[in-house]
Amino acid sequence: MDKRKQTFIVITTILTVFGALFFSNIYAGHLLVDTAKNMIDTTNVKVSDLYADPHFLNVLATLPFHDHYRIWDTTTIHPYHYDLTHMKDTVTLVLADHKDCAFAGPIAGIITSDFGPRKRHRYHYGIDLRLRTGDSVRAAFDGMVRISQYNHGGYGNCVVIRHYNGLETLYAHLSERDVRPGQIVHAGEVLGLGGSTGHSTGPHLHFEVRYKGEAINPTDVINFDTIGYSLKSDTLNLTSKSFRYLTKYHHYAATFGSDVEYHGAYAIRKGDTLGKIAANNGTTINRICQLNHISRTTTLKLGRRLRLR
Repeated sequence: MDKRKQTFIVITTILTVFGALFFSNIYAGHLLVDTAKNMIDTTNVKVSDLYADPHFLNVLATLPFHDHYRIWDTTTIHPYHYDLTHMKDTVTLVLADHKDCAFAGPIAGIITSDFGPRKRHRYHYGIDLRLRTGDSVRAAFDGMVRISQYNHGGYGNCVVIRHYNGLETLYAHLSERDVRPGQIVHAGEVLGLGGSTGHSTGPHLHFEVRYKGEAINPTDVINFDTIGYSLKSDTLNLTSKSFRYLTKYHHYAATFGSDVEYHGAYAIRKGDTLGKIAANNGTTINRICQLNHISRTTTLKLGRRLRLR
């Protein structure tokens, strides 16, 4: 057996084992587990060889809606770079069919803060639901946990689930997390306990609904006025109009300045590096450089504001 074949077998074995156990960091485009990516970069093994390996394809097949997202990242909360404001077709998602994907309310609290613009040009990309510290927070739909970590960018203890219906939901400010990345969860299953971690003024659940990284008003999906909550419809139709608010808000922010909650403009502080800013705000160095037209070697001046989203 030649050296290339041996290397390929080693890499695909690592992909299978680490992918099956941890589902960690499968990147867009190359779709490689980070653990094996460095090995592949230093060999002549081609990405096309990986696609030909049935074990690797079996790992990808277990990831919810992977043919749409093309990325699975268990360390970055917002890893996607899709522009849905220019969608040409209507995407119809079957939210719950009472078989492969059910629905349950995440918490039994009332809305205390709505989706949309806030003071000082901030934007709230979810809703806040009232709870008491220690209340159980539950998965809204069936799916697989992608993120379970403490986020220093504002979310505090945070869980993100990729659902089999194509949506992702985010649960922030938890006092305790009881799930891990790669874990399959069902609608109504406890993810953790409510709290007030991160940028929070009191106990509440910050709840987001997203498709391919872009936020959707949760009240467009869920009726929060009913006891226990209910879906407004078993299907959700998404078009470019669904994300028109992004174009309107980004234009306003560019004109008047922005202080977007959780993932907007960031003022550089003493001791900051691009790596530190990216890690603390759930993004990547490449994304920060792209948004701000800078390079990895650009000198960071104190007070300069960087776009993070």
